[in-house]
Amino acid sequence: MPNQIEPSVNNALGILLQAMLSRSHVRSENTQTIEGHPGRHPDILVTAPGSAPVVLEAEYLPALSAETEAKDRLGLVVAETGRPIEAAIALRYPDEIGDADDLAAALKDARLSYCVFTEAAGQPDRFPETGWLEGSIEDLADLVRLASAPQRAVRAAADSIEQGIERVARILDEMNESRQGINDGIARLLGMTNVPQTRRMVCAIIANALVFHNRIAGMHDKVKPVNLVCGPGVSDPQRETLDAWTTILEINYWPIFAVGKDILAQLPANEAARILQTLQITAGEVSASGVDNSHDLTGRVFQRLIADRKYLATFYTLPASAALLARLAVAKMEGVDWSSAEVVGNLRIGDFACGTGALLSAVYEQIAARHERAGGDPAALHPVMMEEVLYGCDVMPSAIHITSSTLSGAYPQVEFQGSRLYTLPYGRQRDGSVEIGSLELLRTSAVRPLFNTSNPARRTSRIGEDTAAYILEDIPDQGFDMVIMNPPFTRATNHEGAHADITNPAFAAFDATPSDQTAMGDRINQLGKDTCYHGNAGIASAFAAVAHRKLKPGGVLALVLPLSASAGLSWQGFRQMMATDYRDVTVLSIAANGRDMSFSSDTGMAECLVVARKLKRGVAPGQRVCFSSLNRRPQGFTHASVLASKMLESNQARQIQDGPYGGTPLLVGNGSVGETITAPNDSVGGFWGAVRIADYSLAQTANSLSLSQLWLPGTTVAVGLKVALLGGVGKLGFVHRDITGPAPRGPFTKMPPSPTATYPSLWNHEARNESRMVCSPDSQLLVRQGMEAKAATIWAAASRSHINLDFTFGSQALAVAFTDRDSIGGRVWPNVVFNAGRFDLALGAGG
Repeated sequence: MPNQIEPSVNNALGILLQAMLSRSHVRSENTQTIEGHPGRHPDILVTAPGSAPVVLEAEYLPALSAETEAKDRLGLVVAETGRPIEAAIALRYPDEIGDADDLAAALKDARLSYCVFTEAAGQPDRFPETGWLEGSIEDLADLVRLASAPQRAVRAAADSIEQGIERVARILDEMNESRQGINDGIARLLGMTNVPQTRRMVCAIIANALVFHNRIAGMHDKVKPVNLVCGPGVSDPQRETLDAWTTILEINYWPIFAVGKDILAQLPANEAARILQTLQITAGEVSASGVDNSHDLTGRVFQRLIADRKYLATFYTLPASAALLARLAVAKMEGVDWSSAEVVGNLRIGDFACGTGALLSAVYEQIAARHERAGGDPAALHPVMMEEVLYGCDVMPSAIHITSSTLSGAYPQVEFQGSRLYTLPYGRQRDGSVEIGSLELLRTSAVRPLFNTSNPARRTSRIGEDTAAYILEDIPDQGFDMVIMNPPFTRATNHEGAHADITNPAFAAFDATPSDQTAMGDRINQLGKDTCYHGNAGIASAFAAVAHRKLKPGGVLALVLPLSASAGLSWQGFRQMMATDYRDVTVLSIAANGRDMSFSSDTGMAECLVVARKLKRGVAPGQRVCFSSLNRRPQGFTHASVLASKMLESNQARQIQDGPYGGTPLLVGNGSVGETITAPNDSVGGFWGAVRIADYSLAQTANSLSLSQLWLPGTTVAVGLKVALLGGVGKLGFVHRDITGPAPRGPFTKMPPSPTATYPSLWNHEARNESRMVCSPDSQLLVRQGMEAKAATIWAAASRSHINLDFTFGSQALAVAFTDRDSIGGRVWPNVVFNAGRFDLALGAGG
C-alpha cells in the first residue's frame, strides 16, 4: 500500500496545476460541485471564464476505474459556471509517487499516463483510441488547457455568425439589382470586386465588429452596448452605431472598426438599419455563448469568405495544423526565459502573409501558455504582444481586419495602444510604379503601409488615423526571432487550365491588368535576384527569401510549403539555403491522399511543414535533416499537441543509411501515427526524398539503390547492383506544349486513339489502362498543315518508354510505362529517349 493516499496526491497535483493555469480555478476533492448531484465530486475540477470545465479522475496504477469515472462525468453541469463538462481526463499515478515524502517534487519528476474523453455524437470519444499518453505535469497542464475549448459553444457561435451573414447578405444582393454602384464602392474599399463572395465578406466584417463591440462595451464607460445603438427601438441605428464606433476608434481597435465604420457609412440608411438590427441579434447570440476569439471563431468564419484565393492562392491554415507548426517552432527557440515578461516582450515574431492570422494566433497561444506555465500572467503580457512582438502583413484589408480581431480577442478585456499589423500596397500605384506587397521586403526594411483618411486599408498601422500622407514602418532585416508563414503558392507561369488566359497568375488579383501583371512579374524577378526565389517555384519561394532576410541569426523559420519544395528543381535554391544557412531542420509531410495530404484548408495539393533554426555566426550547418511522415493530418488541438511532443522526443531517430528496417515510429497510445527518420543534409540542395512515405523502409531501400546496392526489407546484407541516373543514359522527350501547343509552337493536334494511327501517343491518365507495365497508346496525333518538318523532328524522339510526371500512390501508381509500340509522350507521360536501344527494354522490364 502506498504511504500517500490518492486524495493527498490529488490536492498536491491541484496546487501545481493552479500555478501553471493562472487563468483557471483548480479545485481538488471538493464536494457540491456538480449541479443536481451533491454526492459526486470530481478528483480535480478545472474551470475558467469562457471555457468548458475539465475533470481529472486519478488513481494509482493499474487505475482500473479511472476511465469509467471519467466517462461518467461527461455532460454533467458544474454548479458554479452552469457549463456542461465536455472533457474528462483519466489519470494514472505511478507507484513511486505513493512512497514520496515530497509529493510536489515527486509529481514534477513523474512520468504520468493519461487519456482524455470527449463527447462525439452523444458517445464518449477516447484519445488515444487505445493505450495511454505519457508525459510530464507540464504536458498534462497543456492537455487540460486544450481540452477546455468549449466545442459546443464554438460550433453554436460559428453557426450563428454564418446564419446572420447569409440573412443580411440577401439585403446587399437585393440592393445590387437597383443600386449596384454602392456595392461597387464598398468593394473597392476592400480591394475587391463586387461579387456575391465580396458582399458576404462585407456583412462578415460588420458582424465581426458588432461581436467585438459587445466584448469591449463593458470595459469602457464611453462605449454603449450593441443593443443600445442598433437594437429594437433605436430610431437611427446607423447613426448611433457610427457614433459608437467613432468613440471606440478614439480608444483604438483601428484594424477592426475603421474598416467596418467606412463600410457602414456608405450604406443607405434603410439597408443599414436592416443589416444592423439583424446582426445585433447575431452578436447577442455569440455573446450569450460565452465564446471569445481565442478559440479562432473569427478565422473559421472569415476564411470561407476570402476573395481572390484563385490568384493569391492564400489558403487557411487549419487550426490544428497551425498549432502543430507553432509548437514545433516555439520549441526550437533557444535561450528564452519564459517566466520573464521583459524577455518575452523583446521577442519579434513575423508573418508576412498573415491571411486570417491563424499562424500568428497559434504562436501567440504557445508563447502565452509557456509564460503561464512558468508562473507569468499572460493577460498582463497582452499589450506588449500586440504593440511590439507580433508583426503581420498582407495585401488584403479584410485579412488584416481578421488577424487583428483574432489576436485582439485573445484577451478582449485588456487594452493596448496599437499593433504591428499592416496592409501593404499591391499593384499599380498613383505614381505609375508597381508594388508587390510584402515581397518589397526583399529590398528594404522600411515599408509604407496603406494609410490615408479615405481608404480604411490605410488606417491599419499601429498609430491609428493620421493625416500624414507617408508614414514609414520599420520591419528590420535580421530582426526577428521567428518568421512563420503559409505563403501563397501561385506561380508566374500560366500553363494550368484555370489560368491559361491570365498573363501572370501570381499577380492577377485585384483586377490587375495584363500590363500590371507583367510589371509586377518584372518587379519580383528584379527583387528576387540572388535569393532562393525561382519563378517556376512560385512566389512561395520569394516569401521564403523574405523570411530568411528578416530572421536574426539563431531565429526560427517555420513555413507551410507545397510538397514540390522537397523535390522540385525550381526549389533547389531554397533547399540549398536550408542546407548551408540552417540547422536542426525538420520536414513534416503526410502520407495520405485526398484532402488529408495538406495542412491547409481546400488546397487540393500535398504540403509540407519546414521548421529550422538559422545559423549563428561561427556555427556549422546541421549535418542531418529530420523527416517525419504522418498517417493523416492532425485532427484537433489535442492530436496536434501530442504529435508535436512525440516529434520533439524523437532525438534518436533511425537513419536512412541504417538499412530497410523502417523509421522510428511516432506512437500515440498503442497506435502509430507516423514515422521519423534522419538523412544527410545535402549542401547543394539535393532532393528531400524522405517525404510523404508511409513506410520508411522504402526510403532506406531507395537510398541503398542510389549507392548501387540492392538491400530489401527482410534481408540482412546488401547486394551490389549497377545503377545510373536517367540523365546519364538518356533524356526526356519533348514537353507537351511543344507537341500540341498553339501554332506555331506545336505541330500536332491531339485526337482520340485509332488502331491505324501513324503517330500514336500515350497522353492521358487512365487508371484502367495503366494497371500493367505494358500499356497501349490512348491518343493519336494528327500533323497540322504546313508543320510537317517540325512534326518529323518530334516523332524522331518517339520511344516505348515513358515516365509518370503525376505519380501518386492512388490511381496513378505506375511510375514507368512501356508502350507496345513507339509513341509520343503527352502531358503526364513524356518519352524517355535512351542513348542505347537496349536500355529501352531494360526500363520496361524494370518498371
